[in-house]
Amino acid sequence: MFENLKTDYRRYSKGEGNLPLFLFKALQDAGFRAMVLYRMGRWCRVRRLNILAGLCERMMRHLCLCWIGTYTEIGGGLKIAHCTGLVIGGKTIIGTNCDVRQNTTFGANFHKTSPDGRQSPILGDNVSVGAGAVIIGPVRIGSNCVIGANAVVTRDIPDNMIAAGVPARVIKPRWAEDSGRRYDNKDQIL
Repeated sequence: MFENLKTDYRRYSKGEGNLPLFLFKALQDAGFRAMVLYRMGRWCRVRRLNILAGLCERMMRHLCLCWIGTYTEIGGGLKIAHCTGLVIGGKTIIGTNCDVRQNTTFGANFHKTSPDGRQSPILGDNVSVGAGAVIIGPVRIGSNCVIGANAVVTRDIPDNMIAAGVPARVIKPRWAEDSGRRYDNKDQIL
């Protein structure tokens, strides 16, 4: 828990700091405050202190205007730019150093299940999710992807891609060395 909190703090403060600066950042920034409450709740949930985990979720909802379920697994360094309206539910898995913006929803698609029984999304490392995006179902979003604002992701997105639209489609590769490839409307590399 503490290592992930340190990584989260470095993403928000752009450097090291002491305990008073850490507490000031938690009071000042609602996104960081939400991450502190999530980390405490997750720590309690893993140790089967379910009442305390639920209390952390309720405090987050009222103090940060967002909800991050404590069954969710989040790697270190998640940065929430504006936490209002953020919902991360189910058993979503988020990699390290991801960015999430306001009014974003991550959740299970209860009518759709992957072969391994999973219903929630999995995000790789260094994923950036735009404002208002919805990521539902047992989808996988590869590392280094950018999901555009108001996109609705219902299918897998490969690594190093930019996806946008309703439903979300791969628009182009994120890096210049992949720009020679073509993409069809079903997110397939040709």
